[in-house]
Amino acid sequence: MPTRQTKPRLERTCSSFPFSASSEFTGWTIANVPTIDERNGDFSRSANPPVSPLNGQPFPGNQIPKSYQSPVGAAIAALYPIPNRTVAGQNFISSPVQTDQQDQFDLRIDHSLSRRSDLSARYSFSDRALYEPFVSTSDSQLPGYGVNLPRRAQNAMLSETHFFTSSLINEMRSGLVRVALNLIQQGVATNTNARVGLPVISSNPRDNGLSFITLPGFSPIGDDATLPQRGIANTYEYLDHLTWNRGRRLLRFGLDFRILQQNAYRDAEARGFLSFSGLLVGNSLAELLLGYPTTTGVARLDNAEHIRARSYAGFAQEDFRVRPDLTLTLGLHYEYNTPPADAQDRAVLFDPSIQKLVRVGTNEVPRGGFYPDRKDFAPRIGVSWSADGTGKTVLRSAYGIYYDQPSLAPGEGLYFSPPYFDLHVFFPVPRLYTLTLANPFPDDFPLGLPLAATSFQRDMRTPYI
Repeated sequence: MPTRQTKPRLERTCSSFPFSASSEFTGWTIANVPTIDERNGDFSRSANPPVSPLNGQPFPGNQIPKSYQSPVGAAIAALYPIPNRTVAGQNFISSPVQTDQQDQFDLRIDHSLSRRSDLSARYSFSDRALYEPFVSTSDSQLPGYGVNLPRRAQNAMLSETHFFTSSLINEMRSGLVRVALNLIQQGVATNTNARVGLPVISSNPRDNGLSFITLPGFSPIGDDATLPQRGIANTYEYLDHLTWNRGRRLLRFGLDFRILQQNAYRDAEARGFLSFSGLLVGNSLAELLLGYPTTTGVARLDNAEHIRARSYAGFAQEDFRVRPDLTLTLGLHYEYNTPPADAQDRAVLFDPSIQKLVRVGTNEVPRGGFYPDRKDFAPRIGVSWSADGTGKTVLRSAYGIYYDQPSLAPGEGLYFSPPYFDLHVFFPVPRLYTLTLANPFPDDFPLGLPLAATSFQRDMRTPYI
């Protein structure tokens, strides 16, 4: 599950070393929230008053008696802010402050070891503390359900350039890139589900907050269902490039080896979701107050990610000056990227051939879910011609295949199948089961629903242009 992309934001940087930069962006949003009367069950001045689920008739005076109301539903409704303007359907405006602070520095050392050897070392560090008051347009548009995104990035590099002769030069470089990114729901400090009477499925404090609750006609309320998330990605790289100048010929050779790692968690649906369609009594808020959700769901998960992959690449290329006004380039690159896999094969996938869940690395299910693409040959050919012989007008033409850099993102699909990620969805079944807020995630749900599971295209190819 890919991490969430945030919207563009204002930033300010400065050129001093080291430096700390921060910015604040104040935005505003308009939403619709229940009135005080509606929150208390009084719909006498509402455009769409509800009917009783018992007889289909309007409640006396269009008011839901307190004795009919669910304590859990009433507690959730009370979480909505009070309207601050009288525009129908847009009765609440808010302007929380987005904050963004960055601190970073760079260190670099260049040293001549000898007449034939130069050494360089560099270390870069960046910290960022970003707070987004609104996660996305499909999430709650109310204050209190934003996301904190602390991020730390580090990059280290060591290189040595060796001059064997004036025409034979070799560059060796090794490096490390480490990025740690968190997406933390604003409500993590409070176990709101327990406070309003909703079940708490996950006992991990990082999953605190409020279930994501949707009511058509009103802003959703609750923390984003995909949060929290955390990922630490490491890339270790070693490369070696050799350049050999032979007069009319310039030869280049290179090797590139990378180790990619990602340790992460994605606690999707750990707090669950609840939706109230309004189809039962004609008003979604009334269904919340009565305690009759249309659909609910929750995941029980133990799907910590430990993704590993490797990348191997090599190339040979020649620039040949056929004559002073004509140069040809010929080259061939090759890349081999292992499919991202769990370090201990702690994952299962759906195998369509046998219609079952199978542990990766067994029963011919590849460790990464798909087979490696071993055909990533990338030819390069080019021509450069000086049309007038002076170099003022040059015509160039080239063709090449360029493969995408390996990514660990596909590997996250390994972790969203039972039993490590067990998502259950519930709904009322006429004359068989009534779904209520008293038990929104029932263990005794009478229908055995198909499990949600992931499968991969086995012959997935490396993207290229």
